[in-house]
Amino acid sequence: MGGITLKVKVKDIAKAAGVSPTTVSLVLNNRPSRIAEDTKEHILRVAREMQFQKESEIDFSEFKKVKTLGMVVPDVMSSFYHRLAEETSRHAFYQEYTVFQCYTNDDIQCFYMAVEGLMAKNVDGIIIIPPRTMDKENVKLLKSLQKSGVPMVLLDRAAYAVFCDFVTADNKHGGRIATEYLIKHGHTGIGCLVGEVNVYTSRKRVEGYREALAAAKIPFDKDLVYYGNYDIESGRGGMEILWEKGVTAVVAGNDLMAYGVYLFAKEHHLSIPGDLSVIGYDNTELCGLMDVPLTSVDQNTDTMASKAVEVLLRRIEEPAADEPEPARNYYFTPFVVERDSVGEMNQSSAKRSEMR
Repeated sequence: MGGITLKVKVKDIAKAAGVSPTTVSLVLNNRPSRIAEDTKEHILRVAREMQFQKESEIDFSEFKKVKTLGMVVPDVMSSFYHRLAEETSRHAFYQEYTVFQCYTNDDIQCFYMAVEGLMAKNVDGIIIIPPRTMDKENVKLLKSLQKSGVPMVLLDRAAYAVFCDFVTADNKHGGRIATEYLIKHGHTGIGCLVGEVNVYTSRKRVEGYREALAAAKIPFDKDLVYYGNYDIESGRGGMEILWEKGVTAVVAGNDLMAYGVYLFAKEHHLSIPGDLSVIGYDNTELCGLMDVPLTSVDQNTDTMASKAVEVLLRRIEEPAADEPEPARNYYFTPFVVERDSVGEMNQSSAKRSEMR
């Protein structure tokens, strides 16, 4: 009597090849991946030897549990956050995790729903970029998330009274080096455009701006700091106010605000950097698209994304019986990427500065 031929499954090939079922699936379905060629050949050889018959449909029952992460992102229109989310997903994919991304448009109600939804989906861990404004309900929600045991990492923005792993660029250092760069080019009438006053990144960048002025013995003038939103219109409208106060240079809170400054300059027939020097923040693709390529502060986005994934996966894989490591802050050092939007303060600019 003939023996029964058992169907060879993905997990059988994975076990024989010494790799994960996800890796086998990627190879057998010819999906894009960073799997080494020799590993691919090994998997295909094992599959042939085991007489694997590929079906037209993927058998999802092969996967006991797909490893997933959640990510809450505040602004779909921001090139910086888009890049940060993209790079976070890429680094997670290298570790065989799928990332569910929720964009909240910086709305606290959307944020609440996004976090609740990800918890309901039983993701293994969550990376959160908080909205600009956190109300008591959202703080309570994040604390409940911590108590539930779902690992959580805050990225870019801190959240008041929520103590967990936090990955960010050193925003104070970024504000300082941007201001120092303008001072090095002879400017003393330096304005600062940032987001809302209660936003973590705004506060820290203004602290750095003030430190740089103090180190150069330039008096701080609170009227030269404009708090708006991290958008084009705030850059244009804020620059209109600062220009009336005699500034010759400006630190923009992000590249969108810097673009708003460029629009103001064009409307008033001002040259950049001849009449006005501008330094942006985030070093997005926008910098190279402007009429005058924009000098900008780079936040080390790829490194931040990589660290956020690394820290979260370490929390996920911590043995339950062990005493967990204390929460830590991880700061990365931003740097200036030089282009053409900052010039030496000329004689006419010096006169404007003296008018203040």
